[in-house]
Amino acid sequence: MNVDRLRATLLVGAESEAESFVGRAEARAGDERDRARAEAEAAVGRAGAEGREAGTLESARSAALARRRASRLVLAARQTVYEDFRRAALDAVLALRGEDGYAALLNRLSESARQALGEDAEVELDPDGVGGVRARAGRRSVDLTLPVLADDCIARLGGRLEELWR
Repeated sequence: MNVDRLRATLLVGAESEAESFVGRAEARAGDERDRARAEAEAAVGRAGAEGREAGTLESARSAALARRRASRLVLAARQTVYEDFRRAALDAVLALRGEDGYAALLNRLSESARQALGEDAEVELDPDGVGGVRARAGRRSVDLTLPVLADDCIARLGGRLEELWR
């Protein structure tokens, strides 16, 4: 099994886990977004009242600060949702270590590493308890550990991750 097929297999599992996670994440992101908007609206309202008293320039400055704060709140909520998604995906992929087919997965990863580096590559199975394979041949190396593979699958989701906070 080549690395692309392995990634595809891991991606299918991660997507399945992600679908259920996305529902919860969307609700959470929606709540965070609504809270951020409400705070921003309240801040903008306060800024408007202050602006009428202090003048147009002060109002504009306060409104800009409120928008920046709201934007920071939304970005922080998105980051939290992303980190929760990544943690769930990592937990799911690390759970593979307890599955019956894990030894076969290690063999396929070893084969992929040797294909990339040559038959003389030194292959380390299940390094540092993170699962997967690391291999080295001279100065070249390949990292096919489970967290790296999971992160790669998440990166391949690209724009689809935007669905987490819509």
